[in-house]
Amino acid sequence: MIRELESQIRDLQKKSAEIQKEQAVLRLQVCKGDSEIKVKDAKFHELDERAKETRDALRDLTRKRQLLISQSAIKGGYKYPGSGESSEK
Repeated sequence: MIRELESQIRDLQKKSAEIQKEQAVLRLQVCKGDSEIKVKDAKFHELDERAKETRDALRDLTRKRQLLISQSAIKGGYKYPGSGESSEK
């Protein structure tokens, strides 16, 4: 399960990098008139929305991964210091 999440996280990170590259290319494009500016703004808006969705999904998957890791550590028998289970009496 954790490996699947890590794979999904890597895919989203790649997608995020691609979106950032697209934004950088779009920023460098020259606009000659109002219609081109409107088209460019629409593309920026779409890329911003995609970037936001990707960041949100990435954050959710990272939280799930951390939760699974912490749960597996607890189930694995790790005894936290001061948990009340002491061998000294």
